[in-house]
Amino acid sequence: MTRRSRQRLRGQAMVLAVFVLLLGIAAWLRLYDAGQLVHDKSRLTQGADAAAYSGALAQARALNLLAHINRAQVAHQVAMAHLVTYASAAQFVQTEGARAALRNPPTTLVGMLFGPAHGAAYASALAGRSLAAPAMLALSAAFAEHDRVVNDVLWQAQRAIVASLPATRWAAMQAVLGEHYAPGSAPGGTEFVLDPAFLDDGLPGFVAARQGAARADMRELVLAATARYGFLQPRDATARNAWVVSPRCPAKRHELRRRGATRWEGYDTWASADTQSYHALRSNRWIGCYFREYPMGWGHTGSGQPAAPEQHVETPPTDFGAQDFWRWVREHTDWDIAGGSGNPLATSYGHAARVRWPARGLPGYMGLAVERADGPLRFAIRALRPASSIPTLDRASQVAVGGRWPGGTRLPGGALAAVSAAETYFVRPQARADGRDEAPNLFHPYWQARLVPVSPAEAAEARRRQEGA
Repeated sequence: MTRRSRQRLRGQAMVLAVFVLLLGIAAWLRLYDAGQLVHDKSRLTQGADAAAYSGALAQARALNLLAHINRAQVAHQVAMAHLVTYASAAQFVQTEGARAALRNPPTTLVGMLFGPAHGAAYASALAGRSLAAPAMLALSAAFAEHDRVVNDVLWQAQRAIVASLPATRWAAMQAVLGEHYAPGSAPGGTEFVLDPAFLDDGLPGFVAARQGAARADMRELVLAATARYGFLQPRDATARNAWVVSPRCPAKRHELRRRGATRWEGYDTWASADTQSYHALRSNRWIGCYFREYPMGWGHTGSGQPAAPEQHVETPPTDFGAQDFWRWVREHTDWDIAGGSGNPLATSYGHAARVRWPARGLPGYMGLAVERADGPLRFAIRALRPASSIPTLDRASQVAVGGRWPGGTRLPGGALAAVSAAETYFVRPQARADGRDEAPNLFHPYWQARLVPVSPAEAAEARRRQEGA
């Protein structure tokens, strides 16, 4: 081969080498852009997941707070039941002390017929009369404060929580995504965009206000809670003397009847009534054996307008000196004074002197919408990173290759997109003692958050938005 031929070959190799070098540089630049896109896509996905989890966590905290408030509502109702019961007891002590002072009936007679313990208890009411009035004032003030808290604090707080939850959830997701890209900066920067139109959102309508008759679940829970307190249970007891009183009815005896009950009427009225009467066994040729009632004490306290007791008259006489008890009963009432078991005359006195405390009753509360109560609270979001903020060669990169990279970065919609889904779900930390499953509710604070797979419908909606941008 001649020298000229070798020089020609050397020149061709140089051209080939330059061409291969240019291809390598182009491939490296493409690889650089691809790496930047992959890196930013991964980072955006992580940010979207973190934001979605934070949104689900904000929901869980709100639902758990609502559950705690509902439980606080129950506790306040139980406290109010105790207060009306204490009030009727204070009124009972006051009236019983007055009857003991009048010796109607005498304390010695009560002790002789029913034992010294009953006589001593009746006599002790004399000392309690002076304590009843200040006790009633303190109890009334405490009841009014409970009524204020449940209506003006707890119920209003629940409404505010539900109204602000969408904004609270959005702010939490924005803050987390912003911290993901620019730690310490305020949310709302230009490096990312959180699509305000969720791909799917179960929050609207998930929580509903329960008012009126829809408060049945709350009522059942309150009644179950009050059943745990013996002080709020029926206060019924009957003592009978030992000896035969009348040969006409040898099985009957004088009776000392203590009656009392605390009840929740409807959804708004607590009422408590306490009575005690001595029922002296009598007999005559017109009606045979019957019980002549001598009221010993009574008290009736309620919030709002308590319902009238079943056996009572509106204006009972205070003295039977000018008329027979049995004749008055037969002419003005339907009481069973031969075989009854209540204290109708003492009940009538208590109803006539009843104490009524102003109250607004049980307010509404927040519960799960009936049609949504079986499933978790789910949503899906789309996070975007504008192409202009991605450090590729033709965008925000600090690498300069003779000006803008001519290939350019082509992204659908001019941005990277990442989709994430999360849900707030209800699960007990441990199984129920009765082995039964518990449906999601807003009475137990067992709401938690987790990420979930994106559904095909959500993914399709994200693609549609990206392509149509």
